[in-house]
Amino acid sequence: MKKYFINSICIIALAMLFSSCKKDLTETPRTFISPSSYFTTASSYDQAVIGIYSGLSGLENANTNMLLEMCTDIYGTPSASYEQALPMYQNAPTYFYYNTRQAWAGAYTIIKNANFVIGNLPSSLLSSTQNNALLAEAKFLRAYAYFYLVQLYGDVPLPLKVVTNYADVKIPRTAQADVYKQILDDLTFAETNLPDVAAQQGRVYKLVATALLAKVYLTMAGNPLNQTQYYSNARDKALSVINSGRFALLDDYATVFHNTAYTSESIWEQLFVPTIGGNPLHGICATANSYKPILVPAPWFISSFAPGDQRKVWGIQQAYKDPNNITLPPFFQKFVNTAFIDAGYTATSSAVIVPYTMPILRLGEMYLIAAEAENELNGPANAYQYINKIRRRARVNKSDPTNVPDLAGLSQSDFRLAVWMERKWELCLEGSSWFDMKRTNTFSNIQTLRGSGLINPIGPYNQTWLIPDNEVINNNIPQNPAY
Repeated sequence: MKKYFINSICIIALAMLFSSCKKDLTETPRTFISPSSYFTTASSYDQAVIGIYSGLSGLENANTNMLLEMCTDIYGTPSASYEQALPMYQNAPTYFYYNTRQAWAGAYTIIKNANFVIGNLPSSLLSSTQNNALLAEAKFLRAYAYFYLVQLYGDVPLPLKVVTNYADVKIPRTAQADVYKQILDDLTFAETNLPDVAAQQGRVYKLVATALLAKVYLTMAGNPLNQTQYYSNARDKALSVINSGRFALLDDYATVFHNTAYTSESIWEQLFVPTIGGNPLHGICATANSYKPILVPAPWFISSFAPGDQRKVWGIQQAYKDPNNITLPPFFQKFVNTAFIDAGYTATSSAVIVPYTMPILRLGEMYLIAAEAENELNGPANAYQYINKIRRRARVNKSDPTNVPDLAGLSQSDFRLAVWMERKWELCLEGSSWFDMKRTNTFSNIQTLRGSGLINPIGPYNQTWLIPDNEVINNNIPQNPAY
C-alpha cells in the first residue's frame, strides 16, 4: 500500500509539472541545419560522405570485432578480469552484452548515415561523375555494414531510405538471400563508379569494391547459403585485384604490420591518429603485468605452424621477458608495441597509444581467396600457385624450401582444409576468423578443443549472434535461437 501511495503522488506531481510548464518545455531549435541549407557545395557532400566512416569504429573496436575473434578456435583462455570476455569464450553470451549491442548499433549507424547521403545526392547540383562517385562511396559503406550484419545475425532489417518517423525503424527482418542481393547491388554500383584512386588514405576506391566483392562471393558460396556458383566470381574478382598491378606482397611478413600508413599490400585499412586514439589490439593482446589479454594464442595453434614460419617466429612471442626479467605468457606480436613492455609502461599509461593501422582488406587475403575458389571449381592443380605465394613469403629463410614448404600432391578435400588453415595463420587477429568458421561450418572445432570448459555445448545456434535486447524490446525484432 505504501509503494502504491508513493507512486500515486509521483504521477500527480508529474502531471502538475507538465500541465503548468508546457510552454516552458516547448523546444525552439536554434542550431538545426536542414539538408537544403547544408548541401550547397561539392565540399559539403564530400564531408557528409566522410562522416559515414565514423561508424567504422563501432565495428572494428575491442568490444565487437575482437570479442568476436575470441569465439573461434585459435585463441586460448582470456583474462578473467576482462568483463564479459570469459563467458563469451565459454559459449555463454547474453543479448545485453556491450559487444552484441555495439556490433548492431555500429553497423546501423553506418547504414543510417549512408541512407541520408544517398537520399540527398539525387537532388544535388554536382556533375554526374561527382554525384556517382560519392553515391558509390556511400553505397559501398552501406554494403560493408550489411555484410557485417548478415553474417553475424542472419536475417536483419534492411532499411534503404532516410528514417523520417518511428515506423521507418520498426521494420521486419529481411531474408539473408535478399540482404546479400542488396549488398551485391551496392558493391557492383560502387565498383563501376568509384574513382581509381582514393581522395585520401582510408577512403575507398574502385579496387576496394572489387576486393570486397571477392570476399562476399566467397562467403555466399559457403555456409549457410551454399550458393556454390559464386566461387567463380570470387576467384575472378580476387584475380582482378592481384593482376591489377596496384599492389605487391611485402617480402617480410613482419613488415605488413606495425605501420602508420598504407604499404604496397594495403587495399583498405583503418587508420589511427595517435593523439586521438589507437589500435586496441595492443591492449588486449599484450600479456605483460597490468594488461588484461583476451586474444592469446591457443597452445594447439602455436604448435600448428610449419618450421621456419615467420608468422610464428615473429608473430607469436613465446619467451619474451619484461623489464624484471620475468618470462611473459605467449602473445601475438602482430599489433603489440613491445617497446612499451620494455619501458615498463602499464596498460593504463597515457603513453600507451598504438597508432598501427588495422588491415580490413589486403593483398595476402586475395591470394587465399583465389586459391580456395579455384580449388572448389577445378581442384588444386592451378590453386597451388596462389597459396604457395603466401607460404613462400612466410619463410624466415627464403632460400630454404623446408621453411614452410610448398604444398603439392593434395586431393581437393585436403587442399580445402589446407587453405582454411592457411587463413588462420595468415589472417589471425584481422577480424576474419569467426566469419570463416561460419562459412566453412567448422564451429565443432571449438567443442573438440574446449569440451568441458564450455558452459553451453556448441550447436546450430552458434551460426548467429543474439539480437541485442534493446532491439528486441523497442523494435519487436524476433530473437535468434538462445545459447
